[in-house]
Amino acid sequence: MAKGQIAKDNVESIIAAAFGENYIGTVDKKIYVWGDENGEKVQVAISLTCPKTPVGSAAAPISEAPKSMEFTQEETQTLEELLKKFDLG
Repeated sequence: MAKGQIAKDNVESIIAAAFGENYIGTVDKKIYVWGDENGEKVQVAISLTCPKTPVGSAAAPISEAPKSMEFTQEETQTLEELLKKFDLG
């Protein structure tokens, strides 16, 4: 048995219990459940994997999204040229 299989089986049991009658089953290593989208039932497939390096460990730091996006002068000039070229600005 592959490492993590018991953990994945336990997680699948938790998912099945949480979704109750909306739990469909497992096919080709994917867990299928029913979800709701604007009153319509939609199937959702969930794949489970065990990462080699857990998130939050020293070897795999969690990256943060940039605080703000600033363009260089060259990028700003290129954008302005493209906007003019395509008659968008």
